[in-house]
Amino acid sequence: MSEAFPDSSQLQQWHEGIEMANHNNIFCHCRSCSYEWVDSVINAVCSKCGSKDIEHISCWQFPDD
Repeated sequence: MSEAFPDSSQLQQWHEGIEMANHNNIFCHCRSCSYEWVDSVINAVCSKCGSKDIEHISCWQFPDD
């Protein structure tokens, strides 16, 4: 076990927290037409141009300030 998570249940809780934070919080940027939106799926397709060439960033990674 790592020092940050000495108990495997703590590590599991951390993973569940990240999954919950990602739900409905994935920033998407279409590399084809530059459209941007927030979605809940990693494999989203651009609703403007239909492109699958999408950059995905979990919104919890952005600072709140």
